[in-house]
Amino acid sequence: MRQIPITYGLLYFLDELEFSESALAADEDAATLAVPFAEAISEWEGLFAQERAARRAVTRAEAVVAVRNERLDSLTKRFAAAVRAFAPELLGKFFGGTAPGQFVRKGLRAQCEKTRDVLLPEAGKLGGNHELSPFAAPIDKVSKAALDALDVRTKAKGNRQIVSNETDEWKEGINALRTTTYAELLKIATAKKLPKTWVESFFRKPDATKGEDVGTGEGADPEGDEP
Repeated sequence: MRQIPITYGLLYFLDELEFSESALAADEDAATLAVPFAEAISEWEGLFAQERAARRAVTRAEAVVAVRNERLDSLTKRFAAAVRAFAPELLGKFFGGTAPGQFVRKGLRAQCEKTRDVLLPEAGKLGGNHELSPFAAPIDKVSKAALDALDVRTKAKGNRQIVSNETDEWKEGINALRTTTYAELLKIATAKKLPKTWVESFFRKPDATKGEDVGTGEGADPEGDEP
């Protein structure tokens, strides 16, 4: 009997549980050992729903971040073009001494913070009648929305990690159950003079899963705030 790698998906674990529970329940000498497997199967659906919800929240949060990032970049580029047209001497002040193209290529959080701390204060000094002043309010609104989207994504990723940890702990418990069950089956086999193949028959052989998608669970996320 082999341990199931923790990286295998929940569906794979479910198949293993279903196989062992059904096999144990079908044998009069091993039927009592099926109960913990049935209990683990009943826990599985809640875990799967939790994992699905956590993944969905991250995916949707990433979509909002991507939209906010694109909108901020587009508006910032339009503002840079207007600065070149109406006040080219202020270009360095607005963008902190960097070229606008480099400014929008920053990580989204860094771009939003520079917009809040540098670009908008400089725009506020222009006065309401300046050609560039109409850009301030929209840029402020979009940059704040982008920061909010990043915070939502960070929270979603944190929750997904919590769910992932809980799922891993459950998987470790399943492997422990399989190990103790195997040991109990060996005792029964010894007492009843049954072959080791009898013990092995309650667990799926690796060949039985050949060609199936075992799944790898959650993928690693790149760090940082860039979408």
